[in-house]
Amino acid sequence: MVYKIGEQKILKRPTFLYKGIFIFQNSPVLIKDIKQKEEGIFYSVEYIDREGNPIIIENIKHEELE
Repeated sequence: MVYKIGEQKILKRPTFLYKGIFIFQNSPVLIKDIKQKEEGIFYSVEYIDREGNPIIIENIKHEELE
């Protein structure tokens, strides 16, 4: 099942550093773009950091979202 643009999901990927910002596991994200590659389906998602700033995170795998 492919998620749709505009859907809100939970990021299940363990906490990681992305462009100098910690992205926390179990955070809500909004799907902004979907790309089909040979390796599978990848999403660009919008994450809101602790200060309320939106951050676009690219190349999130389908398995990393719930």
